[in-house]
Amino acid sequence: MGTSGKSPEDGRGLRQQAEEVARGQIPASPPATEPLSPTAAQKLLLELQVHQIELELQNEELRRAQLELGASQARYFDLYDLAPVGYLTLSRPGLILEANLTAAALLGVSRGAMVHQPLSRFIHADDKDLYYLQSKRLLSLREPLAFDLRMLRGDGVAFWGHLVTTVAPDPEGPEVLRLVLSDVTGPKQAEAETAKLQAQLQQAQKMESLGILAGGVAHDMNNVLGAILGLASAHLSTQPEGSPLHRALGTICKATERGGKMVKSLLSFARQTPAENHQLDLNALLREQVSLLERSTLANVHLLVDLEPELQPIRGDAGALTHVFMNLCVNAVDAMPQDGTLTLRTRNVDHDWIELVVEDTGTGMSKEVLEKALDPFFTTKEVGKGTGLGLSMVHSIVKAHRGQLSLQSEPGQGTRVRLRFPACEREAHLAAAAVADAAPIPHGSRKVLLVDDDDLIQSSIQMMFEVLGHTKVFPAPSGEEALAMLEAGLEPDLVILDMNMPGLGGIGTLPRLRVLRPTVPVLLATGRIDQTALTLAAAHPGVTLLPKPFGLQELQQHLEAL
Repeated sequence: MGTSGKSPEDGRGLRQQAEEVARGQIPASPPATEPLSPTAAQKLLLELQVHQIELELQNEELRRAQLELGASQARYFDLYDLAPVGYLTLSRPGLILEANLTAAALLGVSRGAMVHQPLSRFIHADDKDLYYLQSKRLLSLREPLAFDLRMLRGDGVAFWGHLVTTVAPDPEGPEVLRLVLSDVTGPKQAEAETAKLQAQLQQAQKMESLGILAGGVAHDMNNVLGAILGLASAHLSTQPEGSPLHRALGTICKATERGGKMVKSLLSFARQTPAENHQLDLNALLREQVSLLERSTLANVHLLVDLEPELQPIRGDAGALTHVFMNLCVNAVDAMPQDGTLTLRTRNVDHDWIELVVEDTGTGMSKEVLEKALDPFFTTKEVGKGTGLGLSMVHSIVKAHRGQLSLQSEPGQGTRVRLRFPACEREAHLAAAAVADAAPIPHGSRKVLLVDDDDLIQSSIQMMFEVLGHTKVFPAPSGEEALAMLEAGLEPDLVILDMNMPGLGGIGTLPRLRVLRPTVPVLLATGRIDQTALTLAAAHPGVTLLPKPFGLQELQQHLEAL
């Protein structure tokens, strides 16, 4: 075998030379002193061609990888910019270093205008302390934090933002803060509406509890007031007019009647319906209250009364509305401790409504107080000087009369209360005034079945009947006993039946009584004229409601009506 060929080592040397030539590290031509054989030259050329192809393939793979990387980066930035939440990068002092398009849209500014701006610029002034506190906690705890605060757009419009913040160490520089921002105004508003509805539910439950309490108080209180009024009015009729005892008994009657109106107002407040429904002249009610106020609470206040001459009438409860006017006037006077002007004005408005304005020049109310002024049990008065039921009771009574109430007030600018009530067609004759105390009292000899479980009521009603000349009064402490007396043969000319008693009570007794005595007149006595009492009276002929407390004159009028 000849020795002119090259060994494998020589082949590897040729390949290395080819690679070096391809890389430009050595000249392509070998030195003249080392000529190549034709075979070696062909191999070298072949090696160069193969390596060139490999380099081109590597370059193609590199270009493909670069294109894929660019596309991936583009997709990432698309996802980053168009994400449904805002992404921001902050420096430790809180400067915005980077933000996506969503964050810029949420804050209402361009991305370029945000860079190097403090994030605090976009936070509501009232919530900046919360932002600084949370930022301090984040840097201290170095754990993700989430919180809500009010933020501001570039145009000054506020919105609720939910922020999730983290600390992101940067190996090539100082650490930064990563922040995710989302708009939670909608959920916040829904949460506020839910809280409002919850408060209204609690308010309704409170009113329901108050109504139950009022009903129980009314029953017991009206029995006490009824006994006092009955005895006082009975003895009043026997005393010479103008005598000291006559005047004293008259004062007792008036005080008792006022107490009865207070109980009635409390019931109206609790049940949202007026106890009575008569045609009323609002001007006449106001003049009566003005006369009373001028003798008592208006010593340091100038009163201006401006009443519409032809004011349309309304329907309602005179006692409840009197309580409304008195409460508003007393509040107005309390707001003017030194001096001021109290204005009462009535007008016909919008054809079918009348309007009453009670206006003072007193201290007025702040926005916070004004928002709570109609809430039950809210008061700005000192302990012992106010229950917080005043304006809320006024509001309830106005609503019960299908009316409207609005409050306007500013600190130092006084308060204006505007009431509106639906007008009614004027009847030919308004209800006649009560019978004068001096009217003659007819005597008779009716046989009366008195059904009431309260000893005080029984004693006072028997006294009134004796004064009226009806001495045959048969008391029964329960409906069951009254029915037994009727079954035993008692034939009364009149039955006075209390609604609220143990056992059958008035509701269970009246139907059975009607079976035994279908035509005997019945006065259904109750301190709470609600829908139950109205329905019961309407379901049975010959039944008349007798509101408690009642005095001699009211009893006399009902007897005359029989």
